Amino acid sequence: MTTAARPSLNPGIPPAKNMQGSPTPLSVLGAQADTERQRIRQQFETGTSARETLRAQCELADRNVQQIFDEVLRVQSREPQGLCLLALGGYGRRMLFPYSDLDILFLLGNERIEQESRPLISEFSRTLWDIGFRVSSAGRTLEECKRIEEDNAEFHLALLDRRFLAGDAALFEKLDTKVLPASEKQARPFLLAQIHRLTRERLMRYGNTIFHLEPNVKESPGGMRDYQAAIWLRQIVDERKGIRNITAAEEELSAAAVDFLSAIRCFLHYSNGRNDNTLTYELQAAAAERGLGVGDGVARTPAEWMRQYFRHARTLNRQLLRYLEQKAPVPLTLRQRFFNAARTAKFEPGGDKFFAVRDGLLEVLDQPVLSDRAVTYSLFAEAARTGTPLSREAERSIGYILTHPELPPKNTEIPWATLREILSSDYPGVALRSMQRLGLLTEILPEFGMIDSLVVRDFYHRYTVDEHSLRTIEHLQELAEPPDERGAHFGPLWKTAERRDLLILTLLLHDVGKGMSVENHVTGGLTALASAAKRLNLSSEEKEEVHFLIEHHLDMSATVQRRDIFDPATVSAFAQSVTTLERLQRLCLLTYADIHSVNPEALTPWKAEMLWQLFVATSNHFSRTLDRDRLHAPDEGSLLERVQALAGGTTLEEIERFLEGFPRRYLAVHSAAEIAAHLALYQKLGTDPVQTEILATRHGFSLTLLAADRPALFATISGVLTGWGMNINKADAFANAAGVVLDTFHFADLHRTLELNPSEAERFRKSLADVVNGKAPLEPLLKSRESTGRGRAPKVTVETRINFDDASSAHSTLLEIVTQDHPGLLYEIGSALARLACNIEVALIDTEGHKAIDVFYLTAQEKKLTTQKQELLREVLQGTLA
Repeated sequence: MTTAARPSLNPGIPPAKNMQGSPTPLSVLGAQADTERQRIRQQFETGTSARETLRAQCELADRNVQQIFDEVLRVQSREPQGLCLLALGGYGRRMLFPYSDLDILFLLGNERIEQESRPLISEFSRTLWDIGFRVSSAGRTLEECKRIEEDNAEFHLALLDRRFLAGDAALFEKLDTKVLPASEKQARPFLLAQIHRLTRERLMRYGNTIFHLEPNVKESPGGMRDYQAAIWLRQIVDERKGIRNITAAEEELSAAAVDFLSAIRCFLHYSNGRNDNTLTYELQAAAAERGLGVGDGVARTPAEWMRQYFRHARTLNRQLLRYLEQKAPVPLTLRQRFFNAARTAKFEPGGDKFFAVRDGLLEVLDQPVLSDRAVTYSLFAEAARTGTPLSREAERSIGYILTHPELPPKNTEIPWATLREILSSDYPGVALRSMQRLGLLTEILPEFGMIDSLVVRDFYHRYTVDEHSLRTIEHLQELAEPPDERGAHFGPLWKTAERRDLLILTLLLHDVGKGMSVENHVTGGLTALASAAKRLNLSSEEKEEVHFLIEHHLDMSATVQRRDIFDPATVSAFAQSVTTLERLQRLCLLTYADIHSVNPEALTPWKAEMLWQLFVATSNHFSRTLDRDRLHAPDEGSLLERVQALAGGTTLEEIERFLEGFPRRYLAVHSAAEIAAHLALYQKLGTDPVQTEILATRHGFSLTLLAADRPALFATISGVLTGWGMNINKADAFANAAGVVLDTFHFADLHRTLELNPSEAERFRKSLADVVNGKAPLEPLLKSRESTGRGRAPKVTVETRINFDDASSAHSTLLEIVTQDHPGLLYEIGSALARLACNIEVALIDTEGHKAIDVFYLTAQEKKLTTQKQELLREVLQGTLA
C-alpha cells in the first residue's frame, strides 16, 4: 500500500517540465483552476443552488485530475494499463465542497506495478497540491482490495462511493463488478457493525442531540454525516431482508434537507476560507440575512432561520436512527434509555393485541387502532411507566395516522388525567421525546411550540430552549439510578417527590417565555401557564403550585451562587420565600435539573454540593433544628478530629485557633483534607509571610493563598493572575479572627503557560509573593497584557448591573455585580473596593459563559456600608466597568 501525503511546497520551483525540458500545459492549470473556483463561488453567492455548486466543483476537479494524470503518464512515458484512479467518499458521490479534500484511490494491477508507479503517484499528488487541490490519496493493489482491514473501516466505507476517474477502465470494471461485490457481501456484518460503532461514537460526542446552538453541519447529529451513514446502510443491506423502503414523501423531505445543509456547508467553507463546518452565531446571522437555503431570497431573523435548519436536521437524524434501529442487534436509539424487564406483548381489555415489546422497544401491531387518540396516548403512558421507548417504526406509524386521517380521528382532546399519568410516571422523558418528534407535545401544549428549535445566544447554554427543557426532565428520571456522584443526594428526593406531574409540567413551561416578546421570561412563563391551565382544566391548587415553581425557578440557583448559604440570615430569608418542605423538595429538584441541562459542565460537583447544603439547611430551618449559635454543623468536633488525624501531630487547640472566626461557609466548602493542607500553609506563615498552593484541576488550576490581611490584597492577587494571562472563573475569600486571609482562585490558563512549562509554576509563585509583599510592582505585569485585554468585541453583550443589599446579612452589605466577563475584571473591581476602604468579608465569584456574577460581603470599619458609601462605590464601579 502507498499513501501520498501533502508535500512541502516552494513557490520558487519552476513549472513542471517534460522530458525534453520544454514547459508543459501544467504551468497554466493553477491560474485556470483559481479562475474557475472564483466563478463557481460568485455564482453560488448570486443564487446558484448548492447542488449545482457541488456539481461544478466536481467537474473542475475531474478535469484537472484527468488532465494531470494524462500529462504525468506522458512525461514518464507510461501507459495506463494496470493503473487507474478512483474517486472515493464525498468526491466519489459528487458532493465535493469548496475546501474539502479530494479522496483518491490509486488502483494497481499488482505489486510490480505498485513499485513502478510510486514516482508517478508522488508527482501526480504534488502537482494537484500545487494548483490548489487538497489531496488525500491512497494506493491498493487489486489483491489487497479483496481483503477487509478491520482496523480501517473508514476506508472500506469510503470505497462504497467509488467512481472511476482515469486510467485503466478494464481494471476498474474488474474491481467494481467482480472483486468488491463478493468481498463486500462477505464483510456485510462487519461493515454494519462498524457503521453502528462509528455512528454511536460520533453522536455521543455531540450529546446525541441535533439541538446545538452552534452546530457542526457535517458531524453533529442531523448533519451530513447522518445522511451519508443512512445511504451506506441502504447500500449494504438487502432491503428485502432488512431496511424497509422509505416513502416518496420521506425521500423528498430528505432531499430537501440535504440541499439545505449543502448550501450551509458551501457558505461556511467560503466564509471561513477553509474546511470549517461550525455554524457560529455570526454566520447564522449572515445566512439568515440572505435567506440561505430557503430559495426565496427573503431575509429572516437568525432564530427563524435556525428553526428551518433544525427541521431539516431532524429529518436526516430521524431517518438515520430508524435505519440503525432496524438493523441493530440490540435497540439503538442513541439516546438515554431506561429499560425494564422485557415484556412480550400488551393486550387491551377486549383482548385485541395492538402493541408489543420487541428487543426492548414498543412496536405497533395494529396501525388502524391508532386513529383513536386515547389508544395512542396509552402507548405513551406505557413508555413513561416502563421506560421502554417507542421504536422509530412505531413513531412512523403514528406519524402517518396523524397526517393521513383516512380513518376518522377519535378522542383527539387529551384529558388532564391522561397527561398527568404520563407526567407523574418514573420515565416521563421517554414518552415526551416521542411526543415532541411527532408534534403531539405542541398539540397538547401549544405554549411549548414557542420555544421549538429556539436559539438563545448567551454562550452559557449549549442547547436550544426546547432541548434544554426536555433534558431537565431526562436528568430527573436518571435519578432513579444516579449516573454519577452529583446526583447521589438528589435520588431520594426524586423517588419520594409528591405530585411529580406538577414538577414536570413546570419544566415544560418554565422557559417558554424565552420565545415570547416579554422583557422577563419568567413573566412569559406565567402567561403561558394561565392559558395551559385553562385548557387542561387544572384545579386552582394545581395552578398555584406550578405558578410558584415557575415564578421562583431561578431563586435557589441565585441563592447558591450569590449568597453565603451558611449565613443563617440567608437560609431564613430563603425558607420564608419557599414556605413549605414539599415546595422546597420540588424546587430543589427543578434547580438541579435546570443547571444540569445548561451544558455538560454547568453542574459541577461543587454546585451540586452547595445546592444540597442549601436544601439541608432550609429543611432544618423548617424542622426548627438549625443551631444558629454554632460556628459549624453539629459534628464540628468530629471534623476537628479528622483534620487533626491528617495534620500530623497538630493539637486541637492550634486547629481551633486557625479556624476561629472563619465563616461557616469555609468549613462547609472544604474537605478535612483541604483544611489540613490550609493549616499546613498557615503554620509556615512565620517563615514566609505569603503561602501559596497551585493545583491542576479538571478545568484549569486553583490557587490558594494565605497571608496576613492587608489593603487591596484581593485586588493584588487578581492583578497578578491577570498579568500572567490567567482568566479567573471563580474565587472565594475568607478571613479568620487572627486577621489571616485565605483566598482561593479557580482560573483558566489561557495561554497554557503552566501546562506546557511546569517550571513556570515556581516563577509564578515567586512573582505573586513579591507583588503581595511589595517587593515588585504590579503595573509592569498588567501593562504587558494590555494589548490582549479587550481586543475583540464580545459575541454576546451583557448589561452591567450593580446592586446593594443590606437585608440578607446581619453583619455585611452585599454588593452584587453582573457584567461582561473579561480578563482583569476582578482586579478592576477589587482595586475599586480597596480605594474606598471596603473590606471583603466573603467573596463569591462565578461566571456563566460571557457573564460574570460577582458577590461581595463588604464592611467598612467593621460595619455595613453607609448609603453614601454605597452610592459612591456604585459611581466608581460604573466608571470602571463602562
